[in-house]
Amino acid sequence: MKRVASFLLIALCGISFNLTACTHHSSENPQIKMKKIALLLNSYKHRILLEGNASSQELQRILPTKFSMDDLHQNEKYYQLPTPLPTAEESVGKVEAGDVLLYGNQTLVIFYHSFETEYRYTRIGRLELTKELSDQLGTAQVTVERNESEDESC
Repeated sequence: MKRVASFLLIALCGISFNLTACTHHSSENPQIKMKKIALLLNSYKHRILLEGNASSQELQRILPTKFSMDDLHQNEKYYQLPTPLPTAEESVGKVEAGDVLLYGNQTLVIFYHSFETEYRYTRIGRLELTKELSDQLGTAQVTVERNESEDESC
């Protein structure tokens, strides 16, 4: 009986460890493994921690390895995707610096300033590091390079 109890304790500890290895859970479906897309934004390394939804899954498939994002309103960078993505638009209320959202069904947006908004977006994910994002992106066009070999699953 002690062996069974010890085995269960070890097994439960292992399960607990595996569950805490990935601290971000999908807001739509907690069973979906979270993924990260590795990007260079103006040569600065960033990772997008993706939402577990159909939009972010499709984005992983169609996102080009190199593209440019234009500036809009000195608070966001946007890119017209080559094909539309599925949407699940919601009123976000407040956009935070580092949010990666989909406007409509084909405009990928990375925000580098926080602000209140009445616009509706589909959540794609969030940049992990946002401390110097505004300085790194500036207000000009941004060159984006995807490094698929550094993408991660957790």
